[in-house]
Amino acid sequence: MEGNPVFVGRSIPNDLLETLPTALKLQAMKNLNHPVLTVIQPNLAATPPALRYYDPELQIAWNLEPCDRERLERAQRRAKELHKAYLRSLTALAPLMSKRTFSLFSNPNEPLFDSDLLEFSFGDLISHAKKRTRRARLDTAVKASFRSFDENTLHTLEYKGVATLNVNLPSERWFASGRDRIDCLLSHELTPAYARPMQHTFLFVSGATISLTFKRVRWETGRIRSY
Repeated sequence: MEGNPVFVGRSIPNDLLETLPTALKLQAMKNLNHPVLTVIQPNLAATPPALRYYDPELQIAWNLEPCDRERLERAQRRAKELHKAYLRSLTALAPLMSKRTFSLFSNPNEPLFDSDLLEFSFGDLISHAKKRTRRARLDTAVKASFRSFDENTLHTLEYKGVATLNVNLPSERWFASGRDRIDCLLSHELTPAYARPMQHTFLFVSGATISLTFKRVRWETGRIRSY
């Protein structure tokens, strides 16, 4: 059953489906009368794996009231160790991208941290959308645009040879702020992948995640003009 959705002929509120274990979902389905086709178990492969070099303890410590200074300092030390290990792991992927793109991924200042996701799009003819080209080779690609925390820099990432793409927007957000948005980027990791050479995973403040595997990536930056 793993890796495939399970369909049953009953319906149950979506908010209950998101919180019940699969066995309880099935039991709840039996108690309903109107037949509606419902997916009760998502594809497990569509859930991005946990980030290898990210520990949520840092965000938890930052948001504690009152502040636990000792716990925060301990979490900061751990975060620095993990980030150093991540930067070391990136060297194996350097031959798969341009020097400019690698320099951005390996920048210790983390240029994407706390940035806002402006746009995330995918399709078979992304680069030809404005050209209205009729004859072009279909090739699934992804494009993501981020605005830096200081709102001065536009980061654009383009992925080619995309094999998988998974997006998860949880109904229950990490912080009860009442904001219906993806919110700023907490962490992201570029790592080796099994089906494709690379995998890029994003984690946002809301708890939303995006993960994709691909062959090639290009990262460009530009200045955002103020009017």
